[in-house]
Amino acid sequence: MFSKVLDLLARYQLVLVGVALVLGLTKPEFFLPFSPWNSLLLQIIMFATGLRLNLTEFVHEAEDWRTLLLGNAMMLVGIPILVAIPLTLFAPEWILPFVIAAAMPTGLTAPAVVSILGGRTSLAILMSISTSLLSPFLVPVVIKILAGASVSVNTMEMMTNIAWVVIAPLALAAFIHWRMTQKQLRKIDAPLRLVNLVAFALVIASVTAGGTAVSSGNAGSQTFFGMGFDGIIIVLLMTIFWLGVAWLASAMLAWRKPADRVTLAFCLVYMNTTLAVWVADRFFHETNIAPKLVAIFIATTLILPVFKFFMPKERRGKIRGNVHAVEQV
Repeated sequence: MFSKVLDLLARYQLVLVGVALVLGLTKPEFFLPFSPWNSLLLQIIMFATGLRLNLTEFVHEAEDWRTLLLGNAMMLVGIPILVAIPLTLFAPEWILPFVIAAAMPTGLTAPAVVSILGGRTSLAILMSISTSLLSPFLVPVVIKILAGASVSVNTMEMMTNIAWVVIAPLALAAFIHWRMTQKQLRKIDAPLRLVNLVAFALVIASVTAGGTAVSSGNAGSQTFFGMGFDGIIIVLLMTIFWLGVAWLASAMLAWRKPADRVTLAFCLVYMNTTLAVWVADRFFHETNIAPKLVAIFIATTLILPVFKFFMPKERRGKIRGNVHAVEQV
């Protein structure tokens, strides 16, 4: 019963996000005290999620260095650059949130979603771990280059902080994973998922509460999400553009099977949302762009079901259940 409830919460995570947003908006005084703990909450999320990854599959997939190089180059560098180009011309105020979102590593729970889609789980593990390990070094530099003209970016501080909240808990998780048996890992799977969902909801709610405080202090501010109808259109169009770029990039894997190429396209869209929101709140709090990142997250989540229709029929037949969102962290 407990596992079924977790499955329901994970699959309909957008509902959880909506509840967290509403609570953060209506009860900011309750969630603001959690803001100083967001770094710890992110570490907990990274550790709990990392403990559920199969490192053996990562090592096996890493032997294909061409996929490793292309996937990481596109996820952490290529897509942020390509996303920033049209925004520079038509919506410069959206450069920072989209660059942060596009520069994020693949979400660590990508393998869980890919398994539902019928894709290559081992390839998703390769992308999620490798991009996460490289993110402390590349994310600050990419943000500095693409958005440094409009905001102040402390590259070294961002590198150190991201490494602390990403690499440290992942290294600890890898060590514990190595020491535990599969039976022990399966036994703690449900509690780990619960920890993920609770911590994720608290981060969203506390960032929303902080955004509410910033908005109320600005006399000329717009709505909380910092956007009107035009903003919604920008988010939708840029998400479709992002999806198209990811699809073209995956087509470059000519030596891989069709299911592998769809898996890579999915990984190039499935960003680590919690890390993106944390980066926005930790380093660009005054800009109040974290809510915009939540809007981008919602848009990218809504297109997740599209990928399963491009999987080969023989793999699509193995899919169980529908895809809505599965702990996107």
